Amino acid sequence: MKKLLQAALLSVLTASVLLVGSSAFSAASADTNFGLVDLEKIYSNFEKAKGVIADIKVKQAELQKMQADFVKQLEDTKKNQPKNPVASSQLETDLSEKLNAKVKEYRDWTSAKQKEIDTDVETMVNRVAKDKKFDVVLTKQAVFQGGTDITNEVLGRLNSNAQ
Repeated sequence: MKKLLQAALLSVLTASVLLVGSSAFSAASADTNFGLVDLEKIYSNFEKAKGVIADIKVKQAELQKMQADFVKQLEDTKKNQPKNPVASSQLETDLSEKLNAKVKEYRDWTSAKQKEIDTDVETMVNRVAKDKKFDVVLTKQAVFQGGTDITNEVLGRLNSNAQ
């Protein structure tokens, strides 16, 4: 009985979602001129995003070098002071804390840069949509037919603002 009730509830919810989704899309496609944007193209060609990706690679290399240096320091300490495991253990703790702090700093920086780029892209898509009087902008990958592609205009404005 409980499974039957769950199945019925699931059917009703699914039908509601499909009805709302199809009526929203029908309304959007019937009376609304809508824009399309290729986010993959924007993110791969946005100069500011390319710069951040280059910076990320540099910071990743720095982290890898730092980790390799710490491993070498620890190995040298164990080799040079084999009868002093406390020194090795303390060094390992210190180096681990330093590395973890650097990794946290890297993650925070990366997250902030990603939010900044996402905000820039979203703001520009909204501006272009407003200028073109679009009520709706969808990702190009989600639409088989219809709409006006505004990707190049968004990308052009983003890159001209970045300079």
